[in-house]
Amino acid sequence: MNAKKITLILIPINLILAFFVYDSISSEVEFNKLAKERIAENVQKLKDLRTLQIAYKRENEVFADNFTSLIDFLENDSTTIIKSVGETPDSLINGQQISDAQALEMGLISRDTFYVSAKESIFNETYLKTRNNQYPFDINSITEIPNTNKQYNIDANVIEKGKVSVQVFEISVTFKDVFNGLDAENKKYDLNSFLKVGSMTEASLNGNWGE
Repeated sequence: MNAKKITLILIPINLILAFFVYDSISSEVEFNKLAKERIAENVQKLKDLRTLQIAYKRENEVFADNFTSLIDFLENDSTTIIKSVGETPDSLINGQQISDAQALEMGLISRDTFYVSAKESIFNETYLKTRNNQYPFDINSITEIPNTNKQYNIDANVIEKGKVSVQVFEISVTFKDVFNGLDAENKKYDLNSFLKVGSMTEASLNGNWGE
């Protein structure tokens, strides 16, 4: 077989190989773009759930270990708001700087307690302005993993740290569920690892996405 015939045979083969290489690169780029968006959306929802957990603990002194309790609190309970009237003096009284507690006892300041529905006070206008509103806030689907029919994993408990009892919680989702519906096999992500906020082993409110 002469060189001309070999060349004619190799041309279509090289074109096919080039197509598959291009298609593979294009698919990888598209997956990475979608993966970044999926992660960002789940991160925002985990931040919303963290905000709700913190408010729940402030009122109940423990974190919720299930979504039923957490959502019931959001829908039906209220949060406590304490408003101070007056100011603790900056000047010394009898040669001493007084504390807020002392000023309250002396009647120099007063405090009023108000109760506001949890839904209105936790996810108020101020909070909503801090969100990544590329992913609209929907209170009715706050516990649901986007692009699935599943809920996030939730847990809470008390652990011992330095002989001190500490309340902890964790809300998480596997990358397999984050990428549900995408061709995520053999990509750079461990599909069995978790995207999460909080920790069941450390006194942490942080997410593991690098905040």
